Order: sequence, then C-alpha cells, then structure tokens
Amino acid sequence: LAGPSGASAFLSFAPSAPTAQTLPRSPASGGSASASAAAAAASSDAGRGSATGAALTSAASAVVLVASAARGGKRARRRRTAGGRVERHFFNFGTPEPEIDANDPGRVGVVKEFQNGSGDFVTASRSDFGWAVVSEHAASEQDGYWPGGAAEGEVKQVWRELRLAKATEDYLPPSVNEGTGQTVVKVSVKDGETPVQVPYCMPLAYPKTMCAIAMAGQHLQGALPLDDVPFQRCLVVGLGGGSMPVWLNHTFPDGRIVVDALEIDPAVIEAATSAMGFPSAAVRPVADARAAAEDAVSGAGGESLRMYPIAGEAFLEALGEKAAGGDYKYDMVFIDAFDKAGRVPPVLVDPEGPFLKALSTLLTPKAAVVMNLLVGMTGSGSSGGAKEIEAMVYAVQQACCSSSGEAFTVRTPMNESSGNQLYGFLTAGREGSRDEPLKEALKNAATAVNEGFPADSVGSPLRFDFARRVIFAYQDWVCPETPPPTLKELEAEEAAKKEHKQSGGGGWFGL
Repeated sequence: LAGPSGASAFLSFAPSAPTAQTLPRSPASGGSASASAAAAAASSDAGRGSATGAALTSAASAVVLVASAARGGKRARRRRTAGGRVERHFFNFGTPEPEIDANDPGRVGVVKEFQNGSGDFVTASRSDFGWAVVSEHAASEQDGYWPGGAAEGEVKQVWRELRLAKATEDYLPPSVNEGTGQTVVKVSVKDGETPVQVPYCMPLAYPKTMCAIAMAGQHLQGALPLDDVPFQRCLVVGLGGGSMPVWLNHTFPDGRIVVDALEIDPAVIEAATSAMGFPSAAVRPVADARAAAEDAVSGAGGESLRMYPIAGEAFLEALGEKAAGGDYKYDMVFIDAFDKAGRVPPVLVDPEGPFLKALSTLLTPKAAVVMNLLVGMTGSGSSGGAKEIEAMVYAVQQACCSSSGEAFTVRTPMNESSGNQLYGFLTAGREGSRDEPLKEALKNAATAVNEGFPADSVGSPLRFDFARRVIFAYQDWVCPETPPPTLKELEAEEAAKKEHKQSGGGGWFGL
C-alpha cells in the first residue's frame, strides 16, 4: 500500500515471510467525513446559541449570563484548528493552559494533532498475537531532522500511531480506530528511505515520566552524578514503537549507555522497524534466549541500542545463568509490557516466576525500577483492581528492593493523560538522612538532573521538566506487614467463586 507521504506500506503475516497484499483504503480513514460532520455540528451549536440569546428576558438574565459563559467556554474549549480537528483543553473555561516544556517537540501544545481525529492508514502486520496497525497524522512543526543531515525540503515529519488489535478470521486488518492505542512517535520521512524516528521526541506522557523517575531516582541514590555521568545499562521490557529506548540511547552521552529492549510480538517489531522509525540495526539476529544472553554479554557487536525478540522471562533467566558472578547488571529497568487486554503478563509479576527471580540478581546495588500500569482515576483499570495492583507492586518491591529500599507511585500529569499509574522502586533508597519526605527529595533530585545533565548529541539540554512528573499525584508506597495474595491466588479465588455461583451454591436458588 502507498502511505500518504509516499512511503511504501505493506501487509505482513509474522512470523512467516511477509506477504504483500493490496488493501483498499477506507474513504473515512483520512477523517474528511468526520471533519465535515463535526463542522456541521459546530455550526448547529452556534445557531442554537444565537437563538437562545434572542429569547432572553430580563427576569432570567442572571441565569442566562451563567449559561452563556458555560456555552462560550465549551465552544472555546472545542475551538477548531485549520485542519478541522477539535482543540481540547483541560480544566479551564475557554482559555488554553499556558505552554509547558516549550522546547519539547512532544509537548502538550502539539500532541493534539494526533489526539483529535483518525489518522491515515500506513501499514498493518499480523502475528499469532494479533494485529499491529500503524496510522499517520500530519505534524505542524518541522525541524528537518535526519541522521547526517539532509537538504532543505527533503524531509517531512509526521506523527505515527501504533494500535494493537485482536486477530480477525478473514485476515483483513482492522481499521485505524480499532484495538488498543500502544504508542505514538514522531518520524522523519524521506523519499526512498526507511523512516527515521526523531530521537529526542517522546510524544506520550508516561514514557517521559518513567524516564524522569528512573533518572531522578538514580541521582537521589548517588548512582547518577552529573559532573561525570557514569555508564548506565538499561532494560526496557516491551517495545511498542521504541520511543523510550531510542530516547535513552540518544540522551545519554556517547559510550555511557547500553539499552536492551525486549519484545515478543513479531508484528510489533515489524511495525516498529518498517513504519515507526525504530532502527532495524538494533534488532539482534538471535534464535533463542540463550543466544540473546550470549550476544548481550559479549557486546552485541558494539551496538548500544539492542532489541531482542525474546520473552522477558526467558531472556532474564538465560542472562542470569550467563552473567552469574559477572558485572552485567542493570542500573535502570522499565517494565512496560501488556497483553491485548491491557494487563501486565502475569509471568512478569509472579514472585516465584523466572523473571523476578532473575531480575533480583541482575540489578546494581543502587538501581531504579519503574513499572507502568493502566489504572484509571478510580484506582482500577485494565491492569486490575486494588488487590491485583497491590499483588503486582508487592512482588516487584520484594524482588528488587533491599531492606533500605524505597517505593512510591505517581500519575502522569492530568492535562496529558489520565490512565497511567507509575510505580518507582529505588533498590537502595536515599543516601544519608531521610528527614526530608521522599516526595521533596525526588523533586529536588529531578530539578538537579534537569539543570545539570549534559546536552545531547545535537547540543540540547533535557527538553521536558522532570520535577513535576516525579511528584504529580505522588504517594509513598508502604509495604504491607502481611504479604498480600499473589495474582495466582486471586485468580484461583475468583475461579472458585464463579464455580460456586454456577453450581447454585451459597443461596436459596440452589435448593
């Protein structure tokens, strides 16, 4: 298929060899129909407002003034851009919030370009896990980034979104609106070339917060001094479009970081490398977990960014055996893996499973571990309810933290996202006095990292504020005195309840 920018698009059926097919583009995929309907709705709203104004009486003037202000605020919050999309603002009455992180190409002020309206279909890949579908949205800001440089006008930058959907029996890919949103990246597109991800842009809020937690936590523990940044080894479980591993590899000084990323779904890997700008050179040619562990320990051919198509538990188990007694340890770990239902794979949070058992032996003494959960404002979500969340957090804390370790939770800033709860684990905890609350200590450490971290390879300092991210909706996580039920125990309890109910037990209906 031909994508809107002229880049080739394709349909592949992983893990077998890609099979090219021509698929019809949906007339609605570009959003023109929805834009027209929305414009009509806006016009209708304006007409109703005028009619209401004409019918006002002096006796109801006070009420009308309030109602008019509310309608005005609503219209202002839904002010349309030149492209016909709805412009949304959070928690204000008609006035856009002041711009935050002005130098961040993925800041709140521009991400509305992919949040409002459907994108254009680019490509879709299918595996045994389901579909990985990529769509594209226009980007208003263009800085011409291309490795090694490019002539003016040769490069076009766009937003690309990855969504995961269940497999379909007819083998036709779902629409760009179906499935679960996985990630968004900004890519540079050039004729005849594979797209390149803009490495200093993370459009989504939660990977920014995860990186802020890890780097501030490292600095707070004394493991990330800023006058001479030490070598850091990172593990990212779950690839998506690859924005977090790409950002980490770009942001740290050359030769001071290695990033191991893990992804089990071949359709996601195909989408990331073909359409999302993740470098194909990072994908390591390994057949199994043992070969991946051997490759990692031996230096991966000098690559600082490596992606292994291996399950997290298998990779860490093999790595634990290969690196036993050695110095191959992780300074920062990011657990960002979900199934199609938005749940963390149970094997990654099983206290008796191979992942956490191996991880406990593969951390440096002052490591930072961050876990992303999909949890709404009610305290529950795709990742589970209160009991499931407590079970997962307790399992990770017990596996990663020493007796002096500290744990906490924050949310992504409300004006950027509302569905991510991030848990941070400092394996050793703070050095020295702990008279200051951990929240304030983290904020101060984050501010120090923002101010003192060295500029990246294009000469720019950190582009987004760490401090507000490490304290938003902050809560200390207190380890329960009694171990909570594990996920397996909770599932067994739930299954027993269902079986009891189906058998008619527990009530007069069973008599």
